[in-house]
Amino acid sequence: MTNPQRNRALVRAALCLAIAVVAQTLRVFLPLPPIASMLLIGTVVNLCLCFAVWGSGILYAGIICLLLPVFAFLQGHLPVLPMVAVVCLGNLVFCVVVQQKKRWKHYVFAPLLKAVTLWSCTGIVCNLFRLPQQAKYLLQVSMGIPQWTTALLGVIAAAFLWKRLRKSGSIL
Repeated sequence: MTNPQRNRALVRAALCLAIAVVAQTLRVFLPLPPIASMLLIGTVVNLCLCFAVWGSGILYAGIICLLLPVFAFLQGHLPVLPMVAVVCLGNLVFCVVVQQKKRWKHYVFAPLLKAVTLWSCTGIVCNLFRLPQQAKYLLQVSMGIPQWTTALLGVIAAAFLWKRLRKSGSIL
């Protein structure tokens, strides 16, 4: 990769990270019901992850996968520190699948594998740290179907926007 290409990839990744972090911060400022907030913010974050993979590559997307849950923990959106690793892994699985060339895998496997990874790893973390059964249940519920939904909506929105941006010549 030449220096201008590397710079372009870095700037794209930084923009994706900034938009995703701002979206996560909206929870504090927007008085939306929790479900609406999760759907909106989760969709934007997954869209940003797709754009990071397609526009910057898996390395920069992986860095974003690590930084986003750290920011979420610092903002108080993740209840326990080990969940940072769980969310990082779920996002990374999502990015690896979205990196594949076959578009149908983006819609089928990326959301499914992300939700399964988050749900199962959340259960493991809750058992390891002996969280109360009710807390485990609530965490796993939030890491199941809602994560699948936001990942699917994020991939659909990203594919649509990416196609439009390429047609307009905004993305090289």
